[in-house]
Amino acid sequence: MTPIAGLLGKLIDEVSAEKRRNHEERMKIIAMISDSKLRDAYVHQLLLNQFFLDSSENAQYTLQNAAKHSQWLAEAINYYHQDHGATKEQGEQISRELRLLAVKISKIASLDELKVVYEAATLFTDKLSRFRHREHKYSLEHEIRHGILNPLNDCIAIENNLQRRVALTLLGENINLKFLEEA
Repeated sequence: MTPIAGLLGKLIDEVSAEKRRNHEERMKIIAMISDSKLRDAYVHQLLLNQFFLDSSENAQYTLQNAAKHSQWLAEAINYYHQDHGATKEQGEQISRELRLLAVKISKIASLDELKVVYEAATLFTDKLSRFRHREHKYSLEHEIRHGILNPLNDCIAIENNLQRRVALTLLGENINLKFLEEA
């Protein structure tokens, strides 16, 4: 049985380490790309991954609501831990982890950070799935998925689509520039 205390932090560390390795690989790719226009487009995509949320009010609103839901769940599990088959101590630990998740969600500032928190929250939910309420609609797993994971996933999807449109625009500009240079 996996201990609950510190679980979310461990999961975030694991996911972050993987993201760092991926980032280092991307930096190596940038160094290898000799075409400056392709390199510029690739760097632009990396920058979009790093700094998108500051300008997206809807994403900020959605993230803050997900953080509030995590806080609400933390309070609820403290009072109703027995209904989920958890001891008082386990309920307190789950509550602390959910509050930490709320803090992590409220500090998200980039698509990369959002993806790290989403992945860690998904793994965290999997670990909490052993605590089951008699009614599915009150289960921790259902509440986390409905009130936290689904909204985070919506933010990821919206921003990924935005990045694709920007990438296509950049690609179109590069193609147009090549046609102009050839003319």
